[in-house]
Amino acid sequence: FRKEAQLDEEGQFLVRIIYDDSKTYDLVAAASKVLNLNAGEILQMFGKMFFVFCQESGYDTILRVLGSNVREFLQNLDALHDHLATIYPGMRAPSFRCTDAEKGKGLILHYYSEREGLQDIVIGIIKTVAQQIHGTEIDMKVIQQRNEECDHIQFLIEEKESKEEDYYEDLDRFEENGAQESRISPYTFCKAFPFHIIFDRDLVVTQCGNAIYRVLPQLQPGNCSLLSVFSLVRPHIDISFHGILSHINTVFVLRTKVTTEYFLTFLSVRQMIYLPEADSILFLCSPRYFKPKEFYSLYLSDIPLHDATRDLVLLGEQFREEYKLTQELEILTDRLQHTLRALEDEKKKTDT
Repeated sequence: FRKEAQLDEEGQFLVRIIYDDSKTYDLVAAASKVLNLNAGEILQMFGKMFFVFCQESGYDTILRVLGSNVREFLQNLDALHDHLATIYPGMRAPSFRCTDAEKGKGLILHYYSEREGLQDIVIGIIKTVAQQIHGTEIDMKVIQQRNEECDHIQFLIEEKESKEEDYYEDLDRFEENGAQESRISPYTFCKAFPFHIIFDRDLVVTQCGNAIYRVLPQLQPGNCSLLSVFSLVRPHIDISFHGILSHINTVFVLRTKVTTEYFLTFLSVRQMIYLPEADSILFLCSPRYFKPKEFYSLYLSDIPLHDATRDLVLLGEQFREEYKLTQELEILTDRLQHTLRALEDEKKKTDT
């Protein structure tokens, strides 16, 4: 395939090296020509084999605990990608969200990716996941394609023999526990959760944690709109009160719009929680950690003990160094194998 694709890569393709997408497209085109199969079939086969590769790479357990069915698996896929992004620098993961199909027949999967033409890989992976993990056969097809800044494709997924009850969700109903009085003072709450934001139906900030307020003084309770400070990275939805409620179990990632001398690209990740007694939404977040220099005016003491971000900060640099060493070792091993093959070729020439 490499010869047909006119690739000059020597040795094996390395797991920890990011290759240009053009090489992927060239290989698919070459395989399509040699095997006399269309590109879609090849990409679906690749998706199936990629699932096997993930299992062999030690991700079998985490894939099985993402959800008890296909819908729950897909709803939690972004959370897995968010975690893997801290392990594999430069990873450009797609984003997924689910909505109900008309009349409750199946679900619609919304697929967002900066990389075009890879939707058949998604079909191959999800069909294999449904079969191997959830023991069900599904029909999956593209029902709508859109050309935007992020490639947005919609799939219709239907189970051939669904054993589950039809899934319905009423966004306007939320059970209340009947408690009308606050069980914790705002002061104590802001101290216990230093990276939280509460906003009302108009997306006006009504309360925020101590640490996030210190680094983002623009978050003036009662006078600041969430949209004036943050932009939504994922999920790919319009920021509105109803839109957030419809994806209340999805991992949200917000990026700050404002920049200061100390605070540049702060990212928040965690969970949205509806507060029926106040008709507001609580955003429990934490600083998304990449490198120590990006913390600027933040300190380890700002992160509460119950927040796993503390562990990421402490272990992140060590892991990055180990990852870098592993990457260098993989490259060196590949070069040695290539050199060994070259020596064997030269030896054969001298023997003849």
